Amino acid sequence: MSKLFKFIKKHFLTRKFLTFGIIGVMNTGIDTLVYYLMYWPLDSGAFLSKSAAFITASIFSYFANVIFTFKPKTRSAMQFSIVMVVFGLRWLISASLAWLFDYGFINWLNIDFETNKVLSIIPSLLASALLIPIAYFALDWVFKKTDVKKAGEDL
Repeated sequence: MSKLFKFIKKHFLTRKFLTFGIIGVMNTGIDTLVYYLMYWPLDSGAFLSKSAAFITASIFSYFANVIFTFKPKTRSAMQFSIVMVVFGLRWLISASLAWLFDYGFINWLNIDFETNKVLSIIPSLLASALLIPIAYFALDWVFKKTDVKKAGEDL
């Protein structure tokens, strides 16, 4: 148990992870708002709504995490592209989990999203929450690998 607590303390009870978490909450809020506004009032369908929400939230998340969390010395199109690939993979996993949760809510718990539309965001939120630690470690790795020091800086 002691090793588990040390791992949690070292990786998750840090200012960096808490900052990542706050940005993640904001990111999830943006994603949820865009999804909900496109899905119900605009009747855009789940795929288009989730895609627009994902793109909007991912761009916000990249810049917020660059400025406040990972603080790389340099930024590049390559770094941005790799982060978007990580976000894309996360989106595929998250969308699959959301679909499974959605299926469970409708078929096993008999929840009717048509009568209570706000509940329709819960599967998406659960799926996103499960991937927070994985996203953190993946992005930390990407920013470390793509943060090239400028010529003349001390190594």
